[in-house]
Amino acid sequence: MNLLKGAFKNLKTVPQLLLLMSLSCLMFYMGLGIWMMLTQGNTSDIQSIRLLQLIQSIGIFLIPPFLFGYLCSDSKPTEYLALQQKPDSVGVLYVILIMLTAIPLINLLSYLNQQLVLPQALAPLEEWMKQSEKEAATLTQQLLETNSIGGLLFNLLLIALIPAFGEELFFRGTLQNILSRWKGAHAAIWITGFLFSAFHLQFYGFFPRWLLGVFFGYALVWSGSLWLPVIAHFTNNVIAVIFYYFSKPSDEGMNIDNIGTRSTWWLGIISAILTIYLIYRLQSNFSKRIQP
Repeated sequence: MNLLKGAFKNLKTVPQLLLLMSLSCLMFYMGLGIWMMLTQGNTSDIQSIRLLQLIQSIGIFLIPPFLFGYLCSDSKPTEYLALQQKPDSVGVLYVILIMLTAIPLINLLSYLNQQLVLPQALAPLEEWMKQSEKEAATLTQQLLETNSIGGLLFNLLLIALIPAFGEELFFRGTLQNILSRWKGAHAAIWITGFLFSAFHLQFYGFFPRWLLGVFFGYALVWSGSLWLPVIAHFTNNVIAVIFYYFSKPSDEGMNIDNIGTRSTWWLGIISAILTIYLIYRLQSNFSKRIQP
């Protein structure tokens, strides 16, 4: 039963990264095969797309970190992934408050990010980025579209909970862990945050998502528990899902993404000051722990 337990713990950084990628690819194609058998590859039905999204999230992000933790550590996968350490209630309250307070700041950064224009020589790349952004936004809107409480609850599972838990397992619990032993905690946090943002292929929100990933990474290091970045990530996702459900497409002024942009840019500045202060307070809450 424990034949392969910790079998790859002595691998160098690059082989471990390749192992993690291989596990994710394997689980992805297995999940894709299951989806093909269940739906005959139908991409015109939104329920079929939701099922594909669910299978991919589980296959790419949820299962591989546990397999990797089993293969590359003598400890339990949950211990390797920092899931056994429970965050204290003060830390939980801080990260929830930070995610709520940071909404105008994130929107302002996204707005500024969208103003970036690549040189003419990179025009084909910029066009591909715009098309990728448009496709991602269309897919997200299709997944979020629902008029029932049951649909809302499913979206909270599909778009808020599973991505928050799975992506934190993969990026912070596993990838950041691997990179920390190579470049140290600080570099690992910033590199992982960069890869986390790049993975989403939404380049006009790249910088704010990068900074979110960095915050999630420091939340893990400060608390020693993956649950804290999971809660922060879930809070960010659930805000979007719930607000979309209760808003109407015609309510442009009610769009949460507009808070902190254009005429309300000053809210983004206030949000930045408050967010930085709250992050400082969060770090101070764990000041007795070993810092990176």
